Amino acid sequence: MRGLLGLGRQPPPLPLFPAGKRASPAATLLLRVRRLLPSSRLFRLLLLLAALSLVPPAFFHFRLRRFNRMRERSCGWIPSPPLVCAHGGDSTNAFPNSMDAFRMALDARVDCVEVDVSRSSDGTLLALHDS
Repeated sequence: MRGLLGLGRQPPPLPLFPAGKRASPAATLLLRVRRLLPSSRLFRLLLLLAALSLVPPAFFHFRLRRFNRMRERSCGWIPSPPLVCAHGGDSTNAFPNSMDAFRMALDARVDCVEVDVSRSSDGTLLALHDS
């Protein structure tokens, strides 16, 4: 160290800049964002609503694209793939028209679940298969 700094020279104290004069990266980012945002609260609210209105269409666009890719991969060799519908859910391991049967059918990746709905005399809807 003696040869690099010379005789009698001391290295500078660390840190080179005092902590009070340095801005943290989060603080500088916050300042930049505040400079970009308008000062009017109404305008900020409108910008927020506009940004939030773009989220659902973007989400469903990418979700649908993934679904179409998955469908092409599984049924791409068939020109018109059939629609697989579970009547009353998956009744192989659960009672028909029960929530467990509906969940099992959806876990088996069926395209739709057909539910038999009846209305009781007091107006309550029931999932019930009448013969």
